[in-house]
Amino acid sequence: MGCVVNGPGESKHANIGISLPGTFEDPKAPVYVDGRLMTTLRGEHIVNEFKKILDDYVNARYGSGSREEQLIEVR
Repeated sequence: MGCVVNGPGESKHANIGISLPGTFEDPKAPVYVDGRLMTTLRGEHIVNEFKKILDDYVNARYGSGSREEQLIEVR
């Protein structure tokens, strides 16, 4: 979504947002889900941890049995 300065504001308007650290900054990245701070990822595994959060969100929202999937199957 953006840097630690603009990312939080931008993330409030997104389903999922992340504010990544800049060069030479501590490796920490706040993650926002549906406009709210969910967690702050830290360390060298930010990318993999964020991918897991993203996959879980997509599966929960659009995965098996979701309303959107049921509508597609009906068509």
